[in-house]
Amino acid sequence: MYFSNTIIVTLSLLAPLICSTPIDLEARTCPTTIIRDPSFESGTTPPTSGGNAWTVVGFLGSSSYSLTQPGSPNGGKYAFTASVYPGPYSPDSGEELRQTLSTCAGKNYSITADFKFNQTANNACFVRLQYPFKTGVGSVTTYSATPGLTPNVWSTTGSFFQAVGTSSLLQFFLQCGNRERNFISVDNVKVKEFAGNAY
Repeated sequence: MYFSNTIIVTLSLLAPLICSTPIDLEARTCPTTIIRDPSFESGTTPPTSGGNAWTVVGFLGSSSYSLTQPGSPNGGKYAFTASVYPGPYSPDSGEELRQTLSTCAGKNYSITADFKFNQTANNACFVRLQYPFKTGVGSVTTYSATPGLTPNVWSTTGSFFQAVGTSSLLQFFLQCGNRERNFISVDNVKVKEFAGNAY
């Protein structure tokens, strides 16, 4: 009887400890790799469809794109550069660079990216960072003549979002209007979880 009582007492003492220990199942299932080839260091020029990381959509004018050297100081050897050139029938031109991120619903993420313009004399060109926001999209747009920007000098843009699913579309629009031409580069794209609330 004494042995039986000892077992009961021991389990009753341990039970609160077992029940009070939380198990974070979500942390085990969230992807460890959120973004692929963030600084284009694979040296692989993004395709126009079916890319393993980045994909490019040429949607306006006669623009083209390539990986160029060097990248930003924090990026590495390569950067993505759009040669933005108007077509014969439209004053607008540009490229869209996109990647589907691996995310966890409800998690908050920060996004930063380095960018630069070849020329900043007019305000007809821009870099637009577009990301999920609630059930729609949010964006941050930086124009080429924004005070403080210098031709061929890297700057940084960024924002935050809260994922609503396991995949989130990240887009960069590199575009000009008014028949302007420019070389617009992006590099060192970082997407990380953060403890704040993006909403």
